[in-house]
Amino acid sequence: MPDFGFIGSAYEAASPTQDTQTLINWYVELDSAKPQGERGVTALYPTPGLLSKAQLAVAEVRGLHVLPGCQYLLAVAGNTLYSITTGYVVTAVGTLATTAGRVYISDNGVAAYIVDGPQRYSYIWGTNTFSVVTDGPFDGGSTCDELDNFVVYSRPFTNQFGCTDVGDITSYALNLGSKIGGSDNIVAVFADHRQILVFGEKSSERWVNVGTYPFPFAIIPGASIQHGLGAKDSVARLGEGMAFLALDDRGEATVVAWGATFAAPLRISTFAIENSIQSYAVTSDAVGYSYSQAGHEFYVLTFPTQDITWVYDLATQQWHRRAWRDTQNILHRHRSNCAAVFNGEIIVGDFENGKLYSLSQSTYTDDGVPLPAIRRGPHLTNDLKRLFFYNLQLQFQPGVGLQSGQGSDPECILRWSNDGGFTWNNDHVLKLGKAGKYRKRAIKRRLGCARDRVFEIEVTDPVYRALVSAEMDAEGGAN
Repeated sequence: MPDFGFIGSAYEAASPTQDTQTLINWYVELDSAKPQGERGVTALYPTPGLLSKAQLAVAEVRGLHVLPGCQYLLAVAGNTLYSITTGYVVTAVGTLATTAGRVYISDNGVAAYIVDGPQRYSYIWGTNTFSVVTDGPFDGGSTCDELDNFVVYSRPFTNQFGCTDVGDITSYALNLGSKIGGSDNIVAVFADHRQILVFGEKSSERWVNVGTYPFPFAIIPGASIQHGLGAKDSVARLGEGMAFLALDDRGEATVVAWGATFAAPLRISTFAIENSIQSYAVTSDAVGYSYSQAGHEFYVLTFPTQDITWVYDLATQQWHRRAWRDTQNILHRHRSNCAAVFNGEIIVGDFENGKLYSLSQSTYTDDGVPLPAIRRGPHLTNDLKRLFFYNLQLQFQPGVGLQSGQGSDPECILRWSNDGGFTWNNDHVLKLGKAGKYRKRAIKRRLGCARDRVFEIEVTDPVYRALVSAEMDAEGGAN
């Protein structure tokens, strides 16, 4: 079996007997220059590690926003708004009324607009002035965004949204609109291609600036969809639209992409992903963000209550998981809670400790904590007849060992299951090659026989762990 499907994406089916493929802290890379079936057409590359850049208050990092000119990053941790320079000098510039939950930040080129649910705030960076916005058609705001120099914001738990005057940070009582395509409440509003995406609980619609006064926006006829927003904080830009956790009046949660350039929502979740999501006790707290790196655009979707993070790769249209492992050997959701592109880096905020990290492709730990990369392959069976496994060879990039410490003699742990993934044998250590040992092969011989076998590997050493191919030498039995 020169290619037995071991290099692939996550697909954890409703029944593990059908499929139990796992991919954690690796993503799939496709080499389109090679003909299908050749070695290395599909490879696994490591997801980035976390490199600490700044420490805010020891609390949830609730939102990030880069100001015009890209010289300052705004961040909210706990109840404090911070301004951060490109040298990662942190200055507290304001205090919010709330201490937890996603904060949305936008700007109109002069002032930043911040909403945290019960309140709206403004921050004028030129004068370092922070204040609560008290005027407008209503108090508070659940989400906000900027369009045509207006800041639009949604009213919590209603079907209304408002906007500021053009180029202004204040707003007035008549600057008010209502979702009209359905009776459900507005969950969030976002700007996309000079249109406002108004996400409801069960349906969503698009609005555009038509220049009317005092409220300049009007609904676009025929631009509604029968998908609502299942989690307010799951929306993130992806490609030429927005990805989000969708919910409709049939109650089935899916992940879709939609926006001004989409006539209809595009389903991007698989049956396996949807089965996992629909089994979660709580999905309404899902948080999402997106970023681009190494030619891939990733949509990161975390379910805090479930303590799990799924990631969709727009380039390959495949999914993987990201996780960190605690001292009790338990995997948890990824530590990132929100993201921004700042100072030439992808900056993310931690969900609990107030740290800002860079998503670093040359870092193989989460801020010093070993970062496990795990791949569980597909079922190997021949109509449930015996298969005799002679050897398995994994082609990692060799010779990547460090000069000293953990990773100086990097290892891969191999284990397998002979009952389709329910129970597992002991761990077997495969060496990946010390520094400069470019001919090292990770190979295991005399693997026994089984009617239904699943192989799993894991790498925790802090080294570059690109997996290019997996070859199996096996033979089918007669019964």
